[in-house]
Amino acid sequence: MHTRREVLQGLIVSLGGASLLSACGGVASVVSTPSGATSRFYTDRELVLVTRLSDLIIPRTETPGAVDVNVPGYIDSLMADWASADTQRTHRRALALVDERLNAAVNGDFVQAADGDAEVALIALDTAAFNGDSSLQGYRSCKGYITQSYFATEPGAVQELKWVAVPGRWDASVEIR
Repeated sequence: MHTRREVLQGLIVSLGGASLLSACGGVASVVSTPSGATSRFYTDRELVLVTRLSDLIIPRTETPGAVDVNVPGYIDSLMADWASADTQRTHRRALALVDERLNAAVNGDFVQAADGDAEVALIALDTAAFNGDSSLQGYRSCKGYITQSYFATEPGAVQELKWVAVPGRWDASVEIR
């Protein structure tokens, strides 16, 4: 299980790495697949599943949710443009397993299930994944992609995390004694 500190360290590394690469001539620019556009990596079913997972993991509250900031489109672009063939295969297998397990948990189609049923199924899957079910390592990675992508957006960093460039008070001219 990841601690909050490990998640934040991963986020800092991913943001710092993207910043470093972008300083090298824009190499790190990732153009998200626009909402409603044809996916560049995901099948239609995979995109619907990732969208549903994103919405349940980080729903809209008083701040925008993961779907509001187009996390599924961002992950689609990352998988299409950045992921290795091995990462792509592993991610597809993980999504297939997650889809199968969640469909069984709701006795039907998870992406069409009522919100309450879908939440209960996802909580059970999440609990199993983070309590030692090694077959769900791919789900853990997928959840990491969703959360790190969300917190890399402006609303995720500024509104949700309430990140401030210069915390505290700033005085332009301070007398030093």
